[in-house]
Amino acid sequence: MATAGKIYRDIATLSAQSPLYIDFSGMEQVDSSAIALLISILRRARKAPDRIKLGVIPNVIAQFSEIYGLDDQFRDNLEAVS
Repeated sequence: MATAGKIYRDIATLSAQSPLYIDFSGMEQVDSSAIALLISILRRARKAPDRIKLGVIPNVIAQFSEIYGLDDQFRDNLEAVS
């Protein structure tokens, strides 16, 4: 929660400068702010697929997203990057 806003701003800045590849496989802790951040990144990536490429989304995020009823968004993204 403490870093989500900064991470999003950094991604926006960096993706404006050059294409980014974001790999989520190192995420160990997930809370609601992480899910909100990931959704924001997914939206940005869908609007600018040449600027942001998404890598592995770990099971912990997919499982957590089921609680919020967002599993379809993640499943769609996983299929898109496979």
